Amino acid sequence: MQDKLIGKSLETCFSQSKDEMILGFADAQSEFYIKTSLESKIGLLYFSNDFKRARKNSIDLFPSLLTAKCIGVYVYQFERSFRVEFENDQQLVFKMHGSRSNILLTEKNTIVSLFRNNLPQDKEIVPSELNKAEATQQKFIDTEGNLQSFLPALGKEIKRHLEARGYNDLAMDDRWHLVEHTLHALEENPITVSENEEGIYELSLLYEQNSTLWQTTSAIEAANAFYTNYTKNVYLNHRKQDLLKELNKKIKQSESYLKKTRSQLQEIKSRRGQEEIANIIMANLHQIKQGDDEVVLDDFYNGSKIKVKLKPSLTPQKNAESLYRKAKNLKLQLQNLEENIRAKEDNLSTLLHEKKTILETTDFRELRNKDKESKKSRSIDSSHLPYHYYTFKEYDVLVGKNAKSNDELTTKIANKNDYWLHAKDVSGSHVIIRNSTGKTIPADVLEWAAQLAAWFSKRKTDSLCPVIYTERKYVRKIKGTPAGLVKVEKESVIMVEPSKH
Repeated sequence: MQDKLIGKSLETCFSQSKDEMILGFADAQSEFYIKTSLESKIGLLYFSNDFKRARKNSIDLFPSLLTAKCIGVYVYQFERSFRVEFENDQQLVFKMHGSRSNILLTEKNTIVSLFRNNLPQDKEIVPSELNKAEATQQKFIDTEGNLQSFLPALGKEIKRHLEARGYNDLAMDDRWHLVEHTLHALEENPITVSENEEGIYELSLLYEQNSTLWQTTSAIEAANAFYTNYTKNVYLNHRKQDLLKELNKKIKQSESYLKKTRSQLQEIKSRRGQEEIANIIMANLHQIKQGDDEVVLDDFYNGSKIKVKLKPSLTPQKNAESLYRKAKNLKLQLQNLEENIRAKEDNLSTLLHEKKTILETTDFRELRNKDKESKKSRSIDSSHLPYHYYTFKEYDVLVGKNAKSNDELTTKIANKNDYWLHAKDVSGSHVIIRNSTGKTIPADVLEWAAQLAAWFSKRKTDSLCPVIYTERKYVRKIKGTPAGLVKVEKESVIMVEPSKH
């Protein structure tokens, strides 16, 4: 790399994405760029003769080095680091230690600045001490053959290589000869880019890999080949896994919602229609006395008898009217359930299509574009629903989007045994916890939903928020009141910290 850098001035040094830095060197004849990618899993280098900087979202780095001329490139002995020296007595040290890789600006053997400030321990590095002692037999004996103490830079790969050849069972002299032979091979072997059995790309000076993709004696060519293959495959797979994890969670939630909602719909449809019972009451008024709480009447629908429960405080006609109202509300509930099922089925179909597309995508940029498109599509698909859908420990939690949606959620979508929550004494979303079993909602589920109710209210910035809760059957909409306003009976209060989870 010396012939590429010495005599050239550093004309640009910037970053345009997290953990990535680009250095551009130039003289009157040519340019040379070093692109470093020091993300959390690995440190990568890429070298090229040109690079186009983004017009926005980039930041200049190490301004004291700009226009300084490179006077040397030095590789530290038995250390995974090298430095670029400048005429102003400053140096850039490239510490390529895998996930702990960093670039250090030094002056007079002291660290002046770090590229990755999340590795503050690097400020304690003394550049002159990065050179490790010669790998002599005496040093090997002094360290009793402990590879980590002898040469830390050899790493796990060399340790596996030696152990596979019986290193641990050899006498000290034989161990040294095996190590000496291996060090010689590392000096003489070409550099290999390969793919292991797990599909992970590796850069090595050994010949133990299952699939060799690239082999060269040039460090620059090897670094570029590894960077290209790694970013194309591993970054792609990592992003795929992240997207698939998110999609699979949403698919599971959608399938769970559909299963529960279809079951609820079927259960409602299987009941005897309240309108039919009301008709039977009206046809048999002469058999009913006010104050009866139960009566057996002629069922003209099937020619048999039917036992009908009544409210003794109401007249027979008022009992029938009550059932007619309930039948009307039930029809609206059925319509909402069927509409929600259709919408969720469409959404599930979209999610499954997205999953198939992601699995088949082989290009990282294409994957990123499709991810943006799918997020936009999902936003459009769910925009017509009157609530945000959440799930926690197999419980569905619905959060109203606005005042009108609150009314629809509480009066038409929620069932009488569902739990209803709302931030106390302030405007906010109605929150419903589905309760198909009719049993008491677990305390942690109640608290989780209450945090949502607090978050989607005027108290979202409070450290603690009181949230009222009760069963839906104790919440009534008073005719003529504004959208979202209801009357609540038998309420309880829970104090929670607002959270959107």
